Amino acid sequence: MSTTKQHIIQKAFALFMTTGYAEVSMSMLLKATGLSKGGFYHHFESKEQLFEEVVDQFFFGVASDVQFNPSPAKSFLENIDDFLGQKEAAFTMFAAYLGVEHSELNFFLFIMQAIRFVPGVRQKVDLFIYREKQQLEKILELAAANGELKPGVEPRKIAEMFMLLFDGIEMHGVILSQSFETPRKERDMARLVYDSIKRQ
Repeated sequence: MSTTKQHIIQKAFALFMTTGYAEVSMSMLLKATGLSKGGFYHHFESKEQLFEEVVDQFFFGVASDVQFNPSPAKSFLENIDDFLGQKEAAFTMFAAYLGVEHSELNFFLFIMQAIRFVPGVRQKVDLFIYREKQQLEKILELAAANGELKPGVEPRKIAEMFMLLFDGIEMHGVILSQSFETPRKERDMARLVYDSIKRQ
């Protein structure tokens, strides 16, 4: 990939992540990249094509590179800390890469607009969510096998609850521009749930 094309993708990612795809105009893209219209269209046919490449590279590319595997040697809380740490590291990496504050990243808007405007993204997002849920379910299965959980706790149902809980906390952080508090709140809530399901 040419240096100029990668430059366009990086600048566009910053705009799409902080402003939103629908709000980003061609003039904003040209100003951010420092290119003429001809220079832009030499690399991309449209804003839509650019957005599709941004989504593939920065969301699905990063997601495929990160492979979290819970450890049987770790406790539930240690594995859940690792799981949440992986998510936090991705946000921190994006913020550092873009040179913006963590709270400026509007990840949910980015994904919702990707689903709306890029064909095939919904199926990829569904697979991504399924894999995250599998990771949480595995954490709970290991905790049950290690005797940490009460009898009758169903890993699949609790994993789904954790997914919804974490999504809610992350969305709340975006709405209130308090994303910097999200990791602490997620860990606090995970411990509260664990206290209710752990073997006494």
